[in-house]
Amino acid sequence: MGRERKKMAYSGTCTCGNVEFSFPHDPMMQFQCHCSKCQIAFGSSLSALAMPESEIECKGELKTHTVQGGSGNEMHYYRCAECGVLIYNKPELLEGMIYIPAGLVADQIEFTPTVELWTANKPDWINSPASIVASFEDNGTTERLIELLENLDQRE
Repeated sequence: MGRERKKMAYSGTCTCGNVEFSFPHDPMMQFQCHCSKCQIAFGSSLSALAMPESEIECKGELKTHTVQGGSGNEMHYYRCAECGVLIYNKPELLEGMIYIPAGLVADQIEFTPTVELWTANKPDWINSPASIVASFEDNGTTERLIELLENLDQRE
């Protein structure tokens, strides 16, 4: 008889509570993005959790804004229509994947990034965490990032 892995469920809200979200599995990757777009959008680098868009369930009205990302592809930001908190962003570069800001579930997942992107733009005052196993001066290639994805065993 094999050991069955316990599936965790994670959830959170925006600051006003109008948007609620949940996802059933551990993130596939935890990473930091230091691109110039993230620094503008977040006032610093983005600390995020990557997972398939099909795994997130959102309730409440989201407002979408699209920009051209550092890769040259579009990046879509999904925010609460009321308070403006970013719930997730979706890069066209990795079709079907989304990035959830790690702070939205900080009480449930200890952020331990394994990848850094766009380190050529990284502010001098940000140190690389000891958990980093791969750093890319640019966005990394899709192939390299796919190799680093974690928790694939949870997905059916």
